Amino acid sequence: MCPPARSALATLLTAALAAAASAEIYRWTDAEGRVHFTQDLSQVPGNARAEAERSARQETQRSAAPPAAVAQRMAATRNATRATGPLQIPFERQGNAMIVYARINDAISAPFIVDTGASDVLVPAHIAQAAGIQIGSDTPHQTYQTANGLVQTPVVTIDAVQVGEARVENLKGSVSNRIPVGLLGGTFFNNFTFQIDPAANVITLFPNAQVRGGTSREEWAARYRELRALIAELDAHLSGAELTDESRARVLERRREELEAALEELDAEANLAGVPQAWRN
Repeated sequence: MCPPARSALATLLTAALAAAASAEIYRWTDAEGRVHFTQDLSQVPGNARAEAERSARQETQRSAAPPAAVAQRMAATRNATRATGPLQIPFERQGNAMIVYARINDAISAPFIVDTGASDVLVPAHIAQAAGIQIGSDTPHQTYQTANGLVQTPVVTIDAVQVGEARVENLKGSVSNRIPVGLLGGTFFNNFTFQIDPAANVITLFPNAQVRGGTSREEWAARYRELRALIAELDAHLSGAELTDESRARVLERRREELEAALEELDAEANLAGVPQAWRN
């Protein structure tokens, strides 16, 4: 399988300054109307620092919402996402990029670049940490092709990504310590059909019933078919009369156990995403 491609936006971001320890995001607008984001207050022009500090305080207050308020909002947005639509998301322009604010795991809001060409949601490391996303020695990594070459990033499951009233739960993401601003990609947008109105700076989303967890029915079925085909192939070898090498048989049996475990993990992922049984055949 070829590695997923990142858009040119990822290349621009990897050239940005490394993320600072603080999770505060400072936002300001320059004299030409361009929106800027940074985590280093010293990079904000003096005449714009009051605006930047105010935006950071507002985001901090939103992140510190009490549990009851969070639960109420979650219930309301789940209903909205299940509706027939449309759901409208305003965005801000920064050059050719579209910027939206996404809330990760109901814990922290941060700017993300809309990148429908990216395969999943790429989260800056400092945002992932603030959202409670754990990266350990056993976290799987995936290789991505960028204009700067191949990069490896940890692959994680994000509990929830919410943009306006649009909410997606249990979706695949990756984490990078090279970028200060994330990318909102396929595992979020694949749950919707969408239209972009560049004049009104609005993205209109319509829930897509043919997708679960950011993955189509055909893709879910292909993942199941691949694992089951490998297990069937091993079973054929293990039952064959020509297999007389006991050490070889043990290797194949261990491999079969690994594949069975992978199939169980896929079932658990599918259960979280609400994948119908018919999609797993």
